[in-house]
Amino acid sequence: MGETGKIGIIAGGGDLPRLLLSACRAAGREPFVLAIEGYAAPDLTAGTEHAWVRLGALGEAFRALKRAGVVEVVFAGAIRRPSLAALKPDARGAAFLARVGGKALGDDGLLRAVAAEFAREGLALKGAHELLSDVLAREGLYGSLAPDAAALADVARGVDVAKGVGALDVGQGAVVQQGIVLAVEAVEGTDSMLGRCAELRREGPGGVLVKVCKPGQDRRLDLPTIGVDTVEAAAAAGLRGIAVEAGAALVLDAAAVGARADALGLFVQGLAAEPPLVYLVAGEPSGDILGARLMRALKARTGGAVRFAGVGGESMAEEGLTSLFPQADIAVMGLAEVIPKIPTVLRRVRAVADDVVAKRPAVVVTIDSLGFNGRVAKALIARGSRIPRVHYVAPMVWAWKPGRAKAIAKLFDHLLCLLGFEPPYFTPHGLAATHVGHPVIEGGAGTGDGADFRIRHGIAAAETVLCVLPGSRRNEVARMLPVLRDAVDRLRARHPDLQVVIPTVATVAATVEAETRTWARPPHIVRGEAERWNAFAAADAALATSGTVTLELACAGVPFVIGYRGSPASAWLARKLISIKYATLLNHVANRMIVPEFLQEDCTAEALAAAADRLLCDAGARADFLREARAALAQLVGPFASPSAEAAEVVLKLGRIPVAPAAPPPHIDGASPHL
Repeated sequence: MGETGKIGIIAGGGDLPRLLLSACRAAGREPFVLAIEGYAAPDLTAGTEHAWVRLGALGEAFRALKRAGVVEVVFAGAIRRPSLAALKPDARGAAFLARVGGKALGDDGLLRAVAAEFAREGLALKGAHELLSDVLAREGLYGSLAPDAAALADVARGVDVAKGVGALDVGQGAVVQQGIVLAVEAVEGTDSMLGRCAELRREGPGGVLVKVCKPGQDRRLDLPTIGVDTVEAAAAAGLRGIAVEAGAALVLDAAAVGARADALGLFVQGLAAEPPLVYLVAGEPSGDILGARLMRALKARTGGAVRFAGVGGESMAEEGLTSLFPQADIAVMGLAEVIPKIPTVLRRVRAVADDVVAKRPAVVVTIDSLGFNGRVAKALIARGSRIPRVHYVAPMVWAWKPGRAKAIAKLFDHLLCLLGFEPPYFTPHGLAATHVGHPVIEGGAGTGDGADFRIRHGIAAAETVLCVLPGSRRNEVARMLPVLRDAVDRLRARHPDLQVVIPTVATVAATVEAETRTWARPPHIVRGEAERWNAFAAADAALATSGTVTLELACAGVPFVIGYRGSPASAWLARKLISIKYATLLNHVANRMIVPEFLQEDCTAEALAAAADRLLCDAGARADFLREARAALAQLVGPFASPSAEAAEVVLKLGRIPVAPAAPPPHIDGASPHL
């Protein structure tokens, strides 16, 4: 207990307030007890500076704490939640209750709101386990008795049930006997729940009490707690054991708990806690790359104590994600393109929402692809999910329909923005938004080895290399490859030594390979992020479909031309809705045409070939392009060394996920020297 300054103990019932009081005195730290009338033991305050307040007298409590000079507070002890009719708040308490309203449906929701109120008063919140190092439940047995196979099966069932009711912010415990759920903890508390179980007990081996932390719970508040009284109540109810979540529950006077359990013939076990689960949904390859970097940053910040589930592609798979279904099922864009896949997309939305509810992660992170992920958010809301939802990559409301920001604000709890000007579009609608920077700077796009790439692929140093990037969605590739092929043929007439390299991704690799077999000269097709960077380093210029790849090419110092063809229906709708002049973000930031872009009917082989030929042949045009692209890119990327690390901090905070002490900074694949 290395802190200094007076600490306030907000005291309810039970032994925990007394243990904290003794620990403060032993550490030479001056305590102040704010005892809650009707809950704290009458003799708790003897010989200690204190004040008694009724539950709900929030203004009186703050005045007492400030008069005493308290700088930190810790909540300790049981308080049964009263009905609103029985509660008699003072003016400050009444204002608080009116403000939180329906947000405080469960105990955890109410406690979080109370904690935020204390923070507004400048009072730092500590967890009881931070002050009592020996009370946090450890893994293993307390006492000499161990559960048999049948008891362990009941424990496993109890964990599932308790986590389920915890996700609904109902309670933290359950009692299971022979696979049958006898009771779940609700507003009455553990002792009353155990009292009910005595009447419900079945013949045969007794049941088990399981106490676990709620998913995403603030661990400074109301951790599950057991003590000698709990052991005695469990024995009186005819149970044969107790299991608590190691690292996420409190065991008061562990030696006494073990001894009393042995005397009464019960086992008490600390269960190995699973690392927190982060659920990620990336709907397309660019989101897959973002998701992989975020996963890497989360693992670095937690020391590896984190699990992942959800939907992603090959990059997220490399970081340990087993995708619920192939990412290609939902990687589609455009009105006409989406319509045929609506049944599949809706099935996948339901599958994701059901999987989230079943797995009960600490936090859900949806990445880009608002068409799909917005529906996932709505499905979770409809299912009553209270799991925090973070959306990574702000929808481009600044480009079309700014009014959509209000609707988006209803879907998520936090928004991670790549661009600095985006948060103000959303915060007025009550959606917390954080600028984390653009992750293109940590992708390593400028770190490839072009010379080695040429050698491995049999490309002479003097030959001209053109990167062709037809997109990451099947519908994009189907529309763009024919026009790109014709543009390549025209360029070969001017550059007979032209070598074409196509970096591709898993969602479209098979399509690209099949469609390019008939090209006059087969291109070099490569996969994987590292090989993409090597291809960029070897390239003299590029033809690309609009998207994140444009920023990667700019980072790599490759001059490029943009082309895009959507369906006529999608193009018509886009022209009706989109209000910006340019499709390419670099052009938008510079407010002029740096990157040649050709859209829809302007996207012809002739136009693409002519623009690319100019970048290949005109040294002045090439130099101007690279200089202006670097300047625009510098405005975009933001001041952050690692946007993924910035994003990870928000995710960890929203998910209440513990971080590892002195965790090393996450590995960044490589920053582009062209920045």
